[in-house]
Amino acid sequence: MTAKRVFMAAVLTEPKTQIQIEEHVILSGVSWKTYESLMQEHEDRSVPRFTYNRGCLEIYMPSQKHEEKAVFLEKIVEIFAEENDLEVRNIRSTTFKKDELEKGAEPDGCFYLQSYDKVFGMQKIDLEQFPPDLVLEIDIFSPSIDRLPIYAAFKIPEIWRFQKDEVKIYVFDGEKYNEAAESLSFPKATSEKLTNLLAESETEKRSAWLKKVREAAQN
Repeated sequence: MTAKRVFMAAVLTEPKTQIQIEEHVILSGVSWKTYESLMQEHEDRSVPRFTYNRGCLEIYMPSQKHEEKAVFLEKIVEIFAEENDLEVRNIRSTTFKKDELEKGAEPDGCFYLQSYDKVFGMQKIDLEQFPPDLVLEIDIFSPSIDRLPIYAAFKIPEIWRFQKDEVKIYVFDGEKYNEAAESLSFPKATSEKLTNLLAESETEKRSAWLKKVREAAQN
């Protein structure tokens, strides 16, 4: 039995067991019913994470690098929001699931900024009626399922995706995502600036790095 098949068997038959065999696997021919069952079994757990698109299922255990990049990118969003006098609500890896299209994903960060007032005080947000303004994606694995078409189904205006040591900004045009040099949410946030800030998070002490992020948000 291959490692991928062992991983699949462990996840499908014992979803409450800690998975150690593989950190990442993509399976084809998986039913929507199976995906929903996995999501239900793991609804109170942060790992493993699942992405589903029309029969293709990705299962992964976020690495240390994955989680650290997500934390630093979240902090950049929060500081840029503060410097732009924007309220911010982060619902983290809330599951996006669209039954009729058989698509589902869990982002690494999910922010309400310009739309903050629309969801203020809501205990449970309808993601189709009130899509977030910005989603973060940390894409360490290759190959992995392209999540942009999944987020397009929810009409999310903007995605920041970290891939191959670079942060790219994608803006929704009503049908698909196009790469952009600047952020919709923050005019002073460019792909180059975000990439440099994230790289500096590995070489600067936290206090010095936070100062650089704040300066970047101001200039």
